[in-house]
Amino acid sequence: MHRRSLLAAILGGVPLAAAWGQEYPSRPVKVVVGFPPGGGTDLVARPLAAKVQSLLGQSFVIDNRGGANGGVGLELVAKSPPDGYTIGHVNSSVVVTNPLLYRSLTTNVERDLAPICTVADSAVVLAIPAELPVKNLRELVALAKEQPGKLNFGSGGLGSVDHLSFEVVKRQTGIDFLHVPYRGGGPALADMLGGRVQLMISSFGMYKGQVDAGKVRIIAVLSRERHPALPDVMTAVEQGWPNLVVSVWQGVVAPAQTPPAILDKLEGAYRQAVADPEVSALLVSLGYFPVFRGRKETATLIREETARWSAIIKELGIQLD
Repeated sequence: MHRRSLLAAILGGVPLAAAWGQEYPSRPVKVVVGFPPGGGTDLVARPLAAKVQSLLGQSFVIDNRGGANGGVGLELVAKSPPDGYTIGHVNSSVVVTNPLLYRSLTTNVERDLAPICTVADSAVVLAIPAELPVKNLRELVALAKEQPGKLNFGSGGLGSVDHLSFEVVKRQTGIDFLHVPYRGGGPALADMLGGRVQLMISSFGMYKGQVDAGKVRIIAVLSRERHPALPDVMTAVEQGWPNLVVSVWQGVVAPAQTPPAILDKLEGAYRQAVADPEVSALLVSLGYFPVFRGRKETATLIREETARWSAIIKELGIQLD
């Protein structure tokens, strides 16, 4: 803050935090993404940062810091000065399931971070190879019961979002698939295209190219409503499983103790960005639902999702280094 502005704030009785908020941002803001460029989180973070940049008149620069499934980037944000000039664009696994899975993580989400908002919910889908003779979830369940233990589910790794989502599907439907964990979703998809995997679960964006090419079929959406990019694919709820809903979302966080006035300004800017028709259409094309939740809603969501996944992870006995 400039000396003259600070003096005016003190002499005029304006709260210091409010004065900070009025001047913010006065220099570029770093938006940390804990994954490499081109991944799902990065692809959502960039257009939103660009829109917020235009709204606030200051550069919002993406800083990709991959490692520990997003944990490296999250720790960087948590340890940054709470001045609003380093924020994090995260997905829900980074702030919900990672702390439950990894012993090595030192960041305490509730203690070390201040939620700003969510920006998008992912359309989590059930994907199968096109040659598998089923058209919907009910037919897949029937096939799995006819061939117990003979069908393979491929995930991006033990404890990954797709693995945990599969465990939810397994509990709700009773399907018996052999879980085959891979080192990332790409190798799992390659094996599904090669006929060695019969089911995958992830965000629709991962499969869009293969769906368009006729190599992969989507048989269910795990949201409460259908996705605009898949208007003919029923949700699992519509297919008879009212509680089969998986929430995977993306959002923005700041270091704890960031002044409320700055958090308010960021929340407002991201709210406008998500509502922008061009940004919203882009998110839909990437396989997301544009969904904005403010600071309080996001904090509540993190607590609720942590409780839900904690029970599942404890039951599975998963603990990673």
